[in-house]
Amino acid sequence: MATGVQASDVWAAADALLQAGEQPTIERVRLHLGRGSPNTVGPHLKAWFRGLSDRLVGGQGRSTEIPEAVTRAVSQVWEQALAAAREEWAIVAAREREELARAREQVAADQAALAQEQVRLRIREGDLEAAAHAARAQAAAAEERLRGVERQAREDANAIKALNQRLAAAQEQVAAGQQALREAQAAGREALAASEARHSVHEKRWLGEIDAQRQALKKVQDDLDRSRKAAEAAATQFQAQVSELQAQATQLQAQGAALQAQLAQARLEHDAQARRATAAEAQAETLAARMASAAEAADAARAQAEQSSHQLIAQNETLREQLSAKDRQIELLMQVAARVTPPASRGQDGGKPAKPTARK
Repeated sequence: MATGVQASDVWAAADALLQAGEQPTIERVRLHLGRGSPNTVGPHLKAWFRGLSDRLVGGQGRSTEIPEAVTRAVSQVWEQALAAAREEWAIVAAREREELARAREQVAADQAALAQEQVRLRIREGDLEAAAHAARAQAAAAEERLRGVERQAREDANAIKALNQRLAAAQEQVAAGQQALREAQAAGREALAASEARHSVHEKRWLGEIDAQRQALKKVQDDLDRSRKAAEAAATQFQAQVSELQAQATQLQAQGAALQAQLAQARLEHDAQARRATAAEAQAETLAARMASAAEAADAARAQAEQSSHQLIAQNETLREQLSAKDRQIELLMQVAARVTPPASRGQDGGKPAKPTARK
């Protein structure tokens, strides 16, 4: 087991260094021993220096053979050794004081760091307590929200139940509405079919009346031709035919007025049908196209009837103009005949003009 450096070891090393002519110092003693710390070697070397004087003095009392020069040399060495030892001890003491100051500074730094760590720990502890308090508050709030969510869930379930009931009732109403819509569509189709049938009947009647008017007009034109031929034969017969034609024209005008009244009635019926069709369209949108087609057909028939009426009126005006032209021609013929007949012939038969004789 290794032991520490003893005082005898340090003294022996110092004696050996002194005998070798070297000044014993702490570093040289440590190098000579090969071990030992300055804190251990320093006190032992200091004790060696304190006992060196007594050893030298005691040696002089026992022996007078040591020369005075040696004694002075040893004294000088001793003084030098003391000075070197004091200097080395001052250096070592300064080094130890520096190390002690650094150690104190390190301890102060450690204490400051420890104080900061304690402050940080206290702050951390406060933060943890605040966080724990906040966590407890959040947990309480979350629990309260959970209870609120549960209440809301129950209320939502009740609302969903009520909505389902309302949805079932609405579905029943929709089914009833769909049934009513189908019935309305069927009624609308029936009304449209009836309207189309009535329109077809009216259209056939209007076409028949127009054809009859066309035939009557053709007959009037034939009568006009015959009247023209009869007018060339005799003015009196022509006058009668003109009267007859005027009567026929009046009749045609009356027929045209009746036809216009029928057209107005048909328009009123069509308007009523259109209103019924509009009501049916509100119930069934799919009937809109067919009702529009029926309305367009009715408008076309009405336009055609009006066009036919205008044509009849125009033809009547044309007949009147032709009759007026024939009247003017008859007057011209009578004037020419009056100029051609001699005055003596005019005096006979009560002043009536005699018929002109044909020239050979």
